[in-house]
Order: sequence, then structure tokens, then C-alpha cells
Amino acid sequence: MKNLTALKQKSKDVKQERRKKYADLAIQGTNNSSIASKRSVELLYLPKLSSANNFQMDKNRKLLEYFKFFVPKKTKRSPCINRGYWLRLFAIRSRLNSIVEQTPQGKKIVVVNLGCGYDPLPFQLLDTRNIQSQQYHSRVSFIDIDYSDLMKIKIELIKTIPELSRIIGLSEDECYVDTSNVDVLTTPNYLARPCNLNDSKNFSALLEECQLDDPNVVKVFIAEVSLAYMKPECSDSIINASSKMENSHFIILEQLIPKGSSEPFSKQMLTHFKKNDSPLQSVLKYNTIESQIERFNKLGYAHVNAGDMFQLWESVDELTKNELLNVEPFDELEEFHLFCHHYVLCHATNNKEFRFTQDFMFDRPTSEVNLATDKGYEILECECTISRKYGDAAVSGNDVYYMGGSNPYRVNEILQLNIYNDKMDIKNIEVSGSGVPDARMCHTFTTLCSNDQLLLVGGRKAPHQGLCDNWIFDIKKREWSMIQSLSHTRFRHSACNLPDGNVLIMGGVTEGPVMLLYNATRKTFKDVTPKDEFFQKSLVSAGLAFDSTLNQGVVLGGGFMDQTTVSDQAIVFTYNPESILEPITVLKKVQHPLFQRYGSRIKFMSPRKLLIVGGTSPSRIFDQNTSIITLDLQNETLTSIPICKRIWEDHSLMLTGLNLVSTVAGIIHIIGGGATCYGFGSVTNVGLKLLQAPNDAPGGVRMVTSSLCDSLKVHDASF
Repeated sequence: MKNLTALKQKSKDVKQERRKKYADLAIQGTNNSSIASKRSVELLYLPKLSSANNFQMDKNRKLLEYFKFFVPKKTKRSPCINRGYWLRLFAIRSRLNSIVEQTPQGKKIVVVNLGCGYDPLPFQLLDTRNIQSQQYHSRVSFIDIDYSDLMKIKIELIKTIPELSRIIGLSEDECYVDTSNVDVLTTPNYLARPCNLNDSKNFSALLEECQLDDPNVVKVFIAEVSLAYMKPECSDSIINASSKMENSHFIILEQLIPKGSSEPFSKQMLTHFKKNDSPLQSVLKYNTIESQIERFNKLGYAHVNAGDMFQLWESVDELTKNELLNVEPFDELEEFHLFCHHYVLCHATNNKEFRFTQDFMFDRPTSEVNLATDKGYEILECECTISRKYGDAAVSGNDVYYMGGSNPYRVNEILQLNIYNDKMDIKNIEVSGSGVPDARMCHTFTTLCSNDQLLLVGGRKAPHQGLCDNWIFDIKKREWSMIQSLSHTRFRHSACNLPDGNVLIMGGVTEGPVMLLYNATRKTFKDVTPKDEFFQKSLVSAGLAFDSTLNQGVVLGGGFMDQTTVSDQAIVFTYNPESILEPITVLKKVQHPLFQRYGSRIKFMSPRKLLIVGGTSPSRIFDQNTSIITLDLQNETLTSIPICKRIWEDHSLMLTGLNLVSTVAGIIHIIGGGATCYGFGSVTNVGLKLLQAPNDAPGGVRMVTSSLCDSLKVHDASF
């Protein structure tokens, strides 16, 4: 009996050890994706940056490549991933620079890279040819730490590649020694050591072996998305052990889930890593910037400076940002916002004399905004789910016509959606005639007063291929006809109907006028930009809506073409068709942090009540209480229309690239939308509907009449 029990226990131990080994291999596998993305940056970004912003350059201004030794195959990532990984490289380099700049000459600095993978950071900074790392030469040494299997491969590569062995001072004789099964390497300025960081005792012993307990040595521990895969108690033990070394710094870059695990981007990110058998663990306990600061304070680091990656992006100087914008066409700002808000950069130190200078100091996280709940409305899921984003929708009678967009490739199809009484019938319209617009996204599609014609304005193909052509689609004939083109390309603009049947077109990525008026009778465009200083720059992806009852419109949020600044204002304006010189006049401006949205959609629910849906922000993540809100224009108060827990947790949500449409039943539908969540996969937005809650007081969601021009008053479009 005892033998049987022992055998069962042995079998259990073997299985557990096998699972642990598999988990370790999965975590090591994340290194391959990360290093390939950094190689993409090295290939595409660094050659196009000036000497001031290129981390790797010799005295002849020639690019020095280091990632190529570990990623022999050329790799190209998406623009957002490239920018994100450039920012990750900048994050570590900038924090190291701040430490080196404040360390007296002659004082030894040791950089300990925890879970180093194939990161060539030591070779970048120790290479005497690299004029961009001169401040590190003769001052800094490195210790690379990772799993034994990975260190064996890295050491073998170092010894067989002359450029790498030269940088760390390996002689030819040392390189010829067989290292096929060796996981330790020692040179005067570089050590490679194996260590499973889940074993804190082993880690502490390694620190002593490397003589890091010397208080005169400045220690810099780097954990770039390496401790994130460990159980919190294990990663905390590593941080705590490092803090016991006097004169230590700890730089950590890892994931955040500031709005919880059900927030759409967080949900997709967690699912991605779990699916790849490398689940994120520390982030479930330390999910916010504040909790990371508290973590390091508790574990022995009294001085902590932490912020998210968009705060880091905002600290990048304008010259560098402009250079980055010119490297490759970029039109993924929503995705970039979301990525940045889900990563923290934290620099902690136990050195009382160290000062976080202004260039490197993060502001405290943005304070939360608590809103009263608007109990007059409720949000439900519905069947009008389409796998399209960044197209536009126009309403005619009981039908919605959704044109273009991405799925994920750009299309020029028109979908006809019948959502009357919540029935869902989707048809792909067969177009007659020879002329058809090119496939596009980020355009506007607006119902004209005749109610059987739809106006298509601008849009883009690739981000550097804006369009200036305009078309009218005849619903009855199923035909396109081209009309007057714009003087400049325009995309991510906004459009709304006006009471006289004309269409107001505003902003976008364009060199043309900020505001245009489309005359539906003459089929011409006219510059009607107001003299107000706010409209002297084009707003990109702003919300735009107009209500004819009070003859007032609203412009909300929107970004400027620097791709950093996003407006936090709601601009209320009026329209006077009799005024030739200035038909658009600004009435007032309302400012609020929750108006700072890029890519939101807005719609009048009643003459004085505005619905605001989705978008992203440089300063915050919108959650289930702030993603959908209302603004009372009369008393300038905000309320929340919460997304119920069931939809928030169980349904696919991503409130970007979407459309708002109203049916004749007075129900507002959210259709289309979604996003690519960095490298974690895509999310398609589930169809939602907003309707009056039972027993609501009068004045809620407006009923839409089916008369010709009146039915247009609730259709607004923006990107």
C-alpha cells in the first residue's frame, strides 16, 4: 500500500515538474516575439532618425545594428507596434541615462537585466564604436540573467559572432572553447548567469556571488516585461532582495489593467497571454500605477517615480516626435492610446540622494471622475453586429446604409441594414453602373434632404493616401455618381446635416479649410471656417452633431495633427444660412476631462441633451461608467449611462471606429466598430442599442419622424 502511494506521489511530482517546465518554455517564447519587434524598429526607425535620436551610430553616422545577431530574419511590424517598441526602447534608455547623469565619475555602475532574453542592451552600450553611448563606456558593466536553456543559446551566439565577442572583450582563444552546454560567461564588463527568478534564494546568492552587496557600486535592476509572468509573491521576493542592496535602482516596465480585467483591451491582452500559455500574473495584483508605487515602497524602495507609457510619450520632445511621424505613415492613435495606458514604467530607488529631475518626472495619475447615473436609459445588446470599423452609416427610412470601412481590409461595399423593431436583416447592395468609389475608410456618408441620396466625402486608403473625391449614391437606382472633388485630401473628418438640407463638413487630416459647407442644390463646397481661434487648426476625429429645434450644433473632443494633443472641450455653435461671410458662429465652450476624446460619436437625444459614446483619450481609459455619457447643454452637467455588468464582462466590446444611428422607433443603435489591440489580436464591437428605460419621464430618446428632412436631424458622423 505504501509503495502504491509513493508511486502515485512520484507520478504527480513528475507531471507537476513537466507542467512547470512547459510553462517556463512558454515564458521564454515571449522573448522571441519581443526581440523580433525590436528588430523591426532597428530596421525601419533608426536609419531614418537624426543623430540626436538614433541610439546606435558610429562616428561616420552609420547605423550600428545589434538586434540582427539575434533575429537574422528581417521582420516588419505594424506602425503601432513599431512605435510602441520604439517607446519601450526609449523607456529603458532614458531611465538609464538619468541614473548615469547623476552618478559621479569614477563610481562603478552595474546593470542587472532580469529575464534578459536576447536583449542586446549590453552590446549597444558597451560598443566603443557607438558614439551615442559614450557616457557608458568604461563606467558600466552588465549582468544578464535568465533561464539556463536560454543563456546557453545566448552565450553560444556571443562566442560565435566576432562583433559581439569583441565588444565584451572575449579573446579569440576563449571563443574557440567549446561552449555548447555552458550557461555561464565572464568578462571584465559582462557576466551571463543562469537563474530561475522564481527561486529568490538562488537569486540572492547570485547577487552575493557577483559582489553586488558593495555599497559603493550603483546597482540598476531592469525588468522589462519579465517579472509579469511570475506569481506576485515570487516577483515581490526578487524586488525585495534587490532593495537590500544599498544604492540600488529598479526599472520595471510591465502591463497594467487600470480598469480591471473586464475592460476591453485588458480582457483581450489577458486572453492573449493565457492562450499562449504564458499568463500574466503580477498584473492581477498590481493593476494600477498607484498599486505599483505602493508595491515598491512596501518592498524597500522609498523613492518611486511611475507613469504609464503615454505619459512617457508626452515627455518626448517635439523634434523627436516629428521625426517619428515621418518614419512611416501612422493612423492608429486609438490603438496607441490603449496600448500606452496598459503599460507602466516605474523607476524606484533606495538612494536618498537621487533626484528625479523634471525631464524624467511623471505627474501623478489622472484623478477619477464620478458621475451620477442617468436612470432614464438602458443599454442592451442587439443583433445588429457587423464586422466593420471606420466606415460610416446613413439612415433613410427604416434602413441604415453602411459604406466602406475595414474588415480588416478596406472595402467599398454598401451594407443595407433593416433594424426596424430590432429586426436584423443585412444585405450587400449590388451596385449598377460603371463608376464606383475606391475602397476606403475614415470617410463620411450622409443622407441628403431628398432622403434617397447619400453623400460620400473623402476618406483614405493607406494612411498616406488620403482621398479628395466625393460621390452621391442614389438608393433607388443603386448607382454612384461622382461630384466635385475637394481641393485637398481629407479623412477622419466629421459631417452633419443642417436644417436647410446642406451638409457641414469639419476638420480631419487635411491641408484644406477647417470647415466646409456642402450645398446640396448646387453640389458645391464652400469654406465656412469660423473666425474663432479654436477653429484655426483642423480637429481630427472629433464628434459633431446638430439639432434643428434650437438651431445649435456641438463639436466635441478631437485631436490635432501632432497626434498628441486632444481637445477637452465641447464647442456649441449656431448656423445662419443667410450670413454669407460667417454662417457658423460659436456660442459657448464647455470644458471637462471626459470630453477629451479621440474618435467619439455624439448625437442629440433631445434638443438640450447630448449623447457621447466611445473614443479614446491621452489621459485616461474609459470604463463601463464613462464610455457612454450624456451632457445637458443647458445646465452643463454630465451623467453616466452605465454599461451593465453582464454586457461589460461577457460581450465583445471596443467602442472605437463605431457609428450611432437612430431608428424611427426612437432607438439609438451602436453599430460597427472595434480595434486591433496592439499585438494581442482584434476585437469586433458587439451591436448595442440605447432606449428609454421603463417608466421614464418624458423627454428621453427622441422619436424620429419619417418625413424627408426631419429624418436627417439625428444623423451625425465623425471619425
